[in-house]
Amino acid sequence: MSHATAQVSSPPDGALLDAIAREVGTPVYVYDARAIDRAYRALDASLADCPHAIHYALKANSTLAVVQLLRHLGAGADANSGGEIEVALRAGFIPDQIVFTGVGKTGDELDRAVTLGLKAINAESPGELDRIAARARAQGTTARVALRVNPDIARALKEEESALLRDLQQTLGKPVTVKADTHLHHEQFDVMAI
Repeated sequence: MSHATAQVSSPPDGALLDAIAREVGTPVYVYDARAIDRAYRALDASLADCPHAIHYALKANSTLAVVQLLRHLGAGADANSGGEIEVALRAGFIPDQIVFTGVGKTGDELDRAVTLGLKAINAESPGELDRIAARARAQGTTARVALRVNPDIARALKEEESALLRDLQQTLGKPVTVKADTHLHHEQFDVMAI
């Protein structure tokens, strides 16, 4: 598949998309940088009254030009795999701008995340927290860890959440301060067939 970048002064219409398809073939994906810019700025402005950081989930679209645009706009990167960490680095993010999320992180991925000193590694379970701590100790360093806690879980799961915090406190050997953050997930598709 070939890659092309074009600057246009108006939203892509059917004629422009047809011309792009004839030039580069299909399938082809066309992204509107101005629409991404507007959406990012609107979200950022809506949060202006409170401290916030916006991290773009690369699993949504890891096209390098899109990721670079979002970095330029001020977003951080939310990587869900070792491959996505590498895409974020290629896009120009520094480790302190990357959070590593997702279940099923491999040992190699955790080693890389700890070595890089990412902004945070999301721990999905007490067992994963132990694996992160062991890898950090083996490297003679510490890792910044975020605990994933779903605020709308059933009351019965609140006991499991408390157990996770007790396990964390035991692992660290000191009291734990919990900082609440919000993770928003929204999918919106506007697809035009070529």
